[in-house]
Amino acid sequence: MSTGPIPERVDHRKLANHAGLIEGTLPLQCFQRLGEMLVAREGEVFLRLEFSKGEFGSTVVNGSAATEVCMICQNCMQPFWRKISCDIAVHVVADEAKLERLAEDVDGIVTPDKVVAVVDLIEDELILTMPMIPRHEEGECPKTEYEQVGIVLPEVLEVEEVQESQTTYRPFAGLAETIDKQNT
Repeated sequence: MSTGPIPERVDHRKLANHAGLIEGTLPLQCFQRLGEMLVAREGEVFLRLEFSKGEFGSTVVNGSAATEVCMICQNCMQPFWRKISCDIAVHVVADEAKLERLAEDVDGIVTPDKVVAVVDLIEDELILTMPMIPRHEEGECPKTEYEQVGIVLPEVLEVEEVQESQTTYRPFAGLAETIDKQNT
């Protein structure tokens, strides 16, 4: 078992052969695609990964990951922090043919090498836990200098009725008749 800071790359085959467990942290800066969604890349991702042998020579990785990320609230446009976490269940295979042989409900990644980047094992799952529209929880948006002003409508609105014409123009109404005449 390894604890503390985790190396960016691990030998997944060796860990699977020994039923390895790694537990520790990775800097949030290592996560390129996740980082593009954030205001700041400060902090660490806490993770626990268990490795075992799978079918077709694959390595099965199960575990969890958690971190706290800073995003922009789409209601008040202010930064806020939110904790995200996810479960990891992925098979590491050597080629596309082995990936296709896995069950449909199994996630997998292809890496022909015995060494795999830990980020590749968990980044997709972390991205999937991100909110589609980042917002503060209900009622937690800070007050800003801009306030919504209520609009007062007059009591009586005069609305002119739009009269629809009695006849509607139908450009293809006679098309069927014309086609029938040409066919006879």
